[in-house]
Amino acid sequence: MNNKVIVFFATAFILGGCSTQTADEPVVESSDSAAQSSEEVMTESASSESMAVESSAGMESSSEEDKDTAPVSEEEAASAELVTDISQYEELEYAKNTLDLSVYESRLLTDNQGTRVMLFSKDNEQVYKTIFVKNNSWLKVIDLKADKLVLNEKIK
Repeated sequence: MNNKVIVFFATAFILGGCSTQTADEPVVESSDSAAQSSEEVMTESASSESMAVESSAGMESSSEEDKDTAPVSEEEAASAELVTDISQYEELEYAKNTLDLSVYESRLLTDNQGTRVMLFSKDNEQVYKTIFVKNNSWLKVIDLKADKLVLNEKIK
């Protein structure tokens, strides 16, 4: 009798481990194990969703950085306002510590409530771009030739 009970539980344990049921298939369980299983499925689902959100946020961030480091179109550069006095732009005081902006032709691409984007070129070749986010005083200086961020920090 004892051996039959041990064999029964061992078989049930082995078969339970080999089960191929998915969460979508109906399962007949006791109420305690059903509640526990339901919690596990909800936890796994929430975990999957959070991983998906993190992944999409990472993709958005990388696509935004790609957009920032990309050169400006020739049409946009040609239609941008030529800047003769860069001293009127507060963020460029910080950019001067990283590079000598006086040797470049400066163009104002965007200047609205949220951001200011400037392009610096030499001999009709785009060299640097600055992006200043006004509401949090964040400055990015991008080397367009090397396709990399030179400066990416809060200023002031």
